Parts: sequence; structure tokens; C-alpha cells
Amino acid sequence: MLVSANNIEKSFGVETVLKNVSFMVDDNSKIGIVGKNGTGKSTLFKIIAGITPYDSGSIDYAKNLSIGYLSQESSLNEDNRLYEEVISVFDHIIDMEREMRTMEVEISKNHDRDVESLLNKYAQLTEKFEDMSGYEYESRARGILIGLGFAPEEFDRPVAAFSGGEKTRISLAKMILTNPQLLLLDEPTNFLDIETIQWLESYLKNYSGSFIIISHDRYFLDSLVTTVFEIENKTLTRYNGNFSEYVRRKQENLESQLHQYKLEQREIQRQEEIIKQFRQFNREKSIKRARSREKMLDKMPKSDKPFIDNRKVSMKFEPKIQSSKLVLEVDDLAKSYDSNLFNSISFNVFRGDRIGIIGANGSGKSTMLKIINGDLSQDRGQVNWGQKVIPAFFRQDNAGLDPDSTVLDEVWNCRPKANEGEIRNILSYFKFYGDDAFKPLNVLSGGELSRVSLARTMLSDANFIIMDEPTNHLDMPTVDVLENALSDYTGTLFIVSHDRYFLNKTVNRLFVLKDNHLEIYEGNYDYYIQKTQEAKMLEDLKNSQPEKTKTEIVQEKKLKNKQKKELAALKKEISRLEESIIVKEEEISKLEKIICSDGFYDDYDYSCKINSDYESAKSQLSLLMDDWTVKQMEIEESS
Repeated sequence: MLVSANNIEKSFGVETVLKNVSFMVDDNSKIGIVGKNGTGKSTLFKIIAGITPYDSGSIDYAKNLSIGYLSQESSLNEDNRLYEEVISVFDHIIDMEREMRTMEVEISKNHDRDVESLLNKYAQLTEKFEDMSGYEYESRARGILIGLGFAPEEFDRPVAAFSGGEKTRISLAKMILTNPQLLLLDEPTNFLDIETIQWLESYLKNYSGSFIIISHDRYFLDSLVTTVFEIENKTLTRYNGNFSEYVRRKQENLESQLHQYKLEQREIQRQEEIIKQFRQFNREKSIKRARSREKMLDKMPKSDKPFIDNRKVSMKFEPKIQSSKLVLEVDDLAKSYDSNLFNSISFNVFRGDRIGIIGANGSGKSTMLKIINGDLSQDRGQVNWGQKVIPAFFRQDNAGLDPDSTVLDEVWNCRPKANEGEIRNILSYFKFYGDDAFKPLNVLSGGELSRVSLARTMLSDANFIIMDEPTNHLDMPTVDVLENALSDYTGTLFIVSHDRYFLNKTVNRLFVLKDNHLEIYEGNYDYYIQKTQEAKMLEDLKNSQPEKTKTEIVQEKKLKNKQKKELAALKKEISRLEESIIVKEEEISKLEKIICSDGFYDDYDYSCKINSDYESAKSQLSLLMDDWTVKQMEIEESS
């Protein structure tokens, strides 16, 4: 047992945050803490770490327990350089190393009898130095820094020159290097890109101690934890299993509690009916029996009714205007600042695509979005929009909201012709019930404001939504609303995100910005992981195979050249088909305008000819689309 907490209570003023909280942390515990924003998760961490006092209850710790606490606020010496700051956790080892060097000099100069005493002290100090892994601390520090995404050339940069997110990573590096028995990690994946999160996951999977993690990253929790603590209604409930298991078990518990509550209510109602009958008899004996029953009923344990939110509203968010098949064409895009961000990026976005973009921090993901949205100019290349495309940029900063407006009015402004009932129904979808609709925006939390912004975006005329890290700083219930809304949206999505759980549920294509170029995967995040693992296995297999003969190499080159030519021909054919599709869509659009014009049916022969041309064009478009689909599948099979 590392930590045992019993009936912990904590209040701030008149507001109780934690009540009767009890739990135990054993050796090798892998625990995740979940709960809505503001429920006391970080407060509990500070209590465990001994930073914040609790009001009542008790906490017992294992003897000499070492605790490492990563908070959301950094406490770094900003005058130090990066490497200097990180190895400061080894100051005691560095001091020992200096003492060893001093003793070595003394031994080399001393030739009298005292040298034997010095040699004994030196041997003891060296043994202690080795036991504390003194010869490894520098390589460990470098390895951890590189794993957390710091390049070697950044090691000499002052800490003050790094961003807030980078300082969090520096604090994380320092804490990992201290190798405590118990790690307390408060939102450790904030400001980390996917590659760094994967590295941290791998590190924690092999961590010899225990850890407790507060995180909104469901994929991260699923991968690491074996126990989940949920803080809700000021209390803590323990669930065995990872995050997905917690979700399942919580639903089962709620249904069981509701069943138990219904049984209790049925029994209470039965007893009340019996009491009523006894009183109606109006005899001394029956009145005594009624009173006896009433006392029994008062002593009967009664449960509070569990809250199960079944207020689900089914809704489809369908743009009024459908875009052309080709929504966006990006050709040979390049952008650089001090160094090259990306070069020769080309891709097409088609109607109905749900594209996720991932990549390391600084790879140019947000820059690419800004170029596409027209907020930034590219160094080279073209960004061409399809016909009837109406884009919208969903921003996390909630720009454009009127703080003095109410939730109802802010959303109603997007659909002024709708009646109040329709708008209230839409607000229910976004988890605004009853009087929530009349709250002014200036009293809402960050997550609630994000839900208002999302509602406005989904109700706009946009048929192409661009999003930059939409799940950042949102609690899990708000992310659920976001995922449901995007699932019910029939337009096209283009999303930068490091939330792998969200990407798995939302996207059907994944763009990976890596080493200044773009890799495209026709699936979600798990599909991308599967393909990269397969590629690694093939590479390992290739490296383990014996060297090929010259004849085999020549034949392989011929086969590759043949495949390249076939692939190039396929791409050329697809490009030709896409051009034909665009031309045919334009032709259909022109014919539709003619058919809808006044007096069109006055000339019977002319109207028959136009209708015949219209049906013929639609049939030709259908054939072109079928051909395009077949060719696209051939490319996917060959890649």
C-alpha cells in the first residue's frame, strides 16, 4: 500500500468540493481520474501531494514514499538553459561526481600512508555513485528530452524562451527523471503532439512504479489504466478496468441503481396504502398498527433517484446547398518560415470526406488550415475551391459570440425564421435544457461556450467545416456533444486534432504531415496505426532477408517501373475523369437553371429536348462517377 485515504472532505468557503472520499493506491497501480471540469480532480491531486490541506478525514502514506506531481502550472528556473534545468534533478549526483574528481586529484598527489584511507573513501563513494546510476544520468536526461520532442540543438536555449506548453514538457521531463514511486500526472497530454503522446504511453506502460492520471484523453486512458476513479457529486467511485470498461460499468451501475430505486418506491407505495387502509378502519388497534408501520417506513433506508440523462434528440445537420463533388484541390503547396514547414503538398477533398490531420508540433498543420481558409498566403502552389462550397472555420476561442446575449438568442440568430420550440429542441441536442437557454453567455464555462459556438457552426449554411484542435480544453461530456454533432453532419470535414479517440469516431481519411511532406491514409487513426505497423514489419522482414542476386534486383526494378507507369496512368485517368465530372456538373447546373426559368414549357419541342439533354447528362455523370470510384479503388489496392 502506497496511499490510503479515508473519508476526506474539502471545502472552499461554503462550497464543498470533496465529501467522504476514500480510496487506496497499491504498488504498481495504474489509475485514471475522470470527472467534469470543476469537480475537484486537481484539488484531490494537491491533497495527495501534500500541497493543499484537507478539512477532515485521514491519509496514510507508505514509509519514505516519493511522489512526483506534474501540475498544470510550471515551477522552473527560467534563467537556466534547458539541459541545465533538467539535470538539476541530479544535483546530488553531480555533487558526488565533483567530490570523486577532487579525490582523484588528491590521490594522484598523495604518496604517503594516508593514500590508503583516501582510496577506501573513494571506493565507497564510487560504489554509491554506481548504485545511484551516476554514469547514466546524462544519457537518461538526453533520451527523455528527445522522447518528449526536444531537438538536441534546443538543449542550450534558455527556459524563458520556451512556450507554456513546452515548459510543461520540461517539467514532465524533470519529474520522470526523478523516478518517484508514485507519479501524479495532471493532464500530461496537453500540448503534446501524437508522436510524443505515443512515446509517453510507451514509457508509462513500462514504468516500474505507480501512477495516477487526470486526463480527458480517452485513448490515452484506454491504453494505460487498469482502474478508473470517477469524481461526481463530490464523491469518488472506483471502477476496475480501462476507460471503455468504466463507461460500460457506469451505465450498468446506473441502470441497477434505477431498478433498486423503483423497487424501493414500489415498497414505499405499498406500505403507504396499507397505512391508509388501517387508518380508514378508525379502530384503536388498526391505528396502532398504522403508527407502527409509519415508524418502520421512516426507518426504511431510502435511495436518491439516480439521474440517467435519456434526453437524446435525434437530428441531422444538412447544409442547404450541396457542394460540387470536388470540394477542394490543393496543388504543390509549400510554406516556410525560418525553416521549411512543408513542400510540394498536393491533395483533393471530395464531398462527404471527413478528413483528420495529424503531425508533430511545428509540422505546419495549423499553418495549412490558415492558408486554406485564406488567413495566410503560401510561398508556392494553388488552393482551388470547387463550386458552391461554403466553408466555415470552427475556432476554439469562441470569437464572434456576443457576451451579453443569451444562449437562446445567440443560436436563434442563426435560424431567425424558426420558432422558439424548434430552437429549444436544437439547444436540447447541445445539452442546454430548461432555463439554461436564458443564461447570458458571460456566465458560461469554456465548455458551454464551445457548445454554443458548435451549435452556431452546425446551423450555418456551411457545407465544409474546418476545425483546429476542437477538443482542446473540453471536458468529456462536451466532446461527446461535438462527436455526435459531427456524426449527424452531412457536409465535409477537415480537422486538425491530436485526440486519437475523437479521430477514430469522426474521420474516414487521415492526412499525416511528416518530414515536410504529406502521407494519406484511407481510414481512421487505428487504420493508420495498422498500416504503419504493417510497413514496419515488412521493412524488418526485408532487412532480415538474404541479399538478392543481380537478376532478381533487375527483375524487381522492372516490376516497380511497370507498377509506377500503371499507377501514373491510373492517376492521369482519375484526373481526366474528375475534370469530366466537373464539366458535366456545370452542364447539369446550366440545364437546371433553364428548366426552372419562366415560360420554359411554352415551347413543347424545346422543353422536350432540354429535358432529354438533362436526363442524358445525369446518366453520363453517373457513369463517370462509377468509373471514378472503380479507378480510385484500384489506386487504393495498389498502394
